[in-house]
Amino acid sequence: MKIGIFVSAISGQKGFEKNVSGHIQVPLQSITELVNGGHEVHLITNSFSEDRSIPFCLPDGIKIHYVADARNRGGVLERKSNQKESVSMFRLLRQVSSMKQICKDEQFDVLHVFGYNRTAYLAGGLKLFGLKTPVVVTMFAAYFPEKFSFLKRILWNRISSVVTATSYVQSTLIKQGIDTKQVKHGIIRKIDEEHDGSELSAKHRVLFWRDLTVHNGADVALAAYLALAKKYPDVEFDFAVRPHWDELKDVDSIIEDYPNICLYRFPYQDGITLPKLLLESICVMMPIRDISIDPQLVIAESLAVGVPVIATDQRSNPEFVIENETGKLIPLDDNQSAIDALDAILSNRENALKMGEDAKSFIEKNWNWKNYVNEIVDVYRHVSKG
Repeated sequence: MKIGIFVSAISGQKGFEKNVSGHIQVPLQSITELVNGGHEVHLITNSFSEDRSIPFCLPDGIKIHYVADARNRGGVLERKSNQKESVSMFRLLRQVSSMKQICKDEQFDVLHVFGYNRTAYLAGGLKLFGLKTPVVVTMFAAYFPEKFSFLKRILWNRISSVVTATSYVQSTLIKQGIDTKQVKHGIIRKIDEEHDGSELSAKHRVLFWRDLTVHNGADVALAAYLALAKKYPDVEFDFAVRPHWDELKDVDSIIEDYPNICLYRFPYQDGITLPKLLLESICVMMPIRDISIDPQLVIAESLAVGVPVIATDQRSNPEFVIENETGKLIPLDDNQSAIDALDAILSNRENALKMGEDAKSFIEKNWNWKNYVNEIVDVYRHVSKG
């Protein structure tokens, strides 16, 4: 089949080619899998300036079509501020017109777009304004209720098919009357395979590796670290973080009196890499408050390396973190539960290693790319016939 894949704003800061959001990783890996399955795939994305770069997961030799970006993204692409909510109607109309023309010129069998509610509106709008090509939407998350829901329902109803990876998002959409098929995918970044071959120490770390923000629960992780660092002097309690406009204040000074609490900022100092940190970790702490994508790839990637995860009991997290099997689930905003969960893991290192082994097997068995192409192509063929 000949397939067009639309992903918004794939470009990143130079030097951050492997620090790629899941909403970009998944569709770009989908392209790789589809090409390997014998299909012709084109990428449609927003144009970008020369000071930005292509992510590591974009396969070579793919034909790329560039279109206008209707969103005002503020400083989010430079990791300096939140993404703005405004949309330029002029640029939106240019984007819709360009995408329609690309689909017509290339004669795609199907257009597959990846994103959130706004992307679904774009897909429905394309059909509303005369796109003949069937449109499939992969939803990373779904947010309801919607403003002007009656008008937006017209757009939802124009979409040829809606798919998603997790049971949580599928059930959310079905509750809104939107028929949705679950098509699971695997992880993209195999972090253990990125290890440079340098000598590894025995597992002795606890690792938090998200942006150092309240949204990601960094304050909860910090509270657990401060409570347990002196109890476990042989454990290094680590933060591995990227620059962010809204990170926790004064963390460097707060941890000064704790020699086994370390804050590593990307780009990391010599001898420190994410693969090394993960492979030497007893467990990973992910007390995330605000989940931006289901599944959270940072959780899946940690489990795939063989490290159990402490995560918040919400949304799709329980589909990955199985209590006392692949990690531990804790309530939102509950410092004491985080402390207790981490203490339980550190007090029984043998069981922690067993959970890590089970976590790796769980991901290999349940979240992989083995059936992805067959399942998604079945969706394509169904909508093409319709």
